[in-house]
Formats: sequence, structure tokens, C-alpha cells
Amino acid sequence: MRSGDITPFTEYRRHLREHFERVKESGRPLFVTTHGKPDAVVVSAERYDELVKAEALLRSLETIDKSTEDIREGRTRPMREGLDELARDEGLDLDR
Repeated sequence: MRSGDITPFTEYRRHLREHFERVKESGRPLFVTTHGKPDAVVVSAERYDELVKAEALLRSLETIDKSTEDIREGRTRPMREGLDELARDEGLDLDR
């Protein structure tokens, strides 16, 4: 982070378009402060999309790690058994 990547809210509001353009061109986030404390972070739409995709991938990897741990620890059961239990709980008949 560079000092130019931090701006008070009043400055941000006064020069909104210029700040948007700088964020888009530089690819760096802009930290907006209120009373000297971080209040928001502005990123380009492209960078936001990248961050959302990265977060989704991270969550998927965490789920895979948890699942792998469950398998190693024997915290699994046959799928049919689980489906039968869900069907019973919901009052459904799977054997039509």
C-alpha cells in the first residue's frame, strides 16, 4: 500500500471520478478513511470479480480439505443410508 492509496472520505467525494479512474488504471485498491480510520476499500470491478472467484475457490478447497479429513477419520457412511434417513425425516418415499 502506498500513501497515495489512502484518501479521506471528503477528498474522495470531491474527486470521485478521478479516484475511480486511478483505481481502474493502477489496479491498486483505494482505502477511504473517515476521521483518520479506514472506512471502505474501493477496487475496480475487474479486481472485485477476481477476488470473488478467489474466495469461491478457497471455500471449495476448504470443503475438500474438511471432506478428506472426515474420510480419514471415518466420519462417513454410504450415500444410500444418508438418503434413506433424509427421506424418512421428510416423509418421502424413495422406492416408487
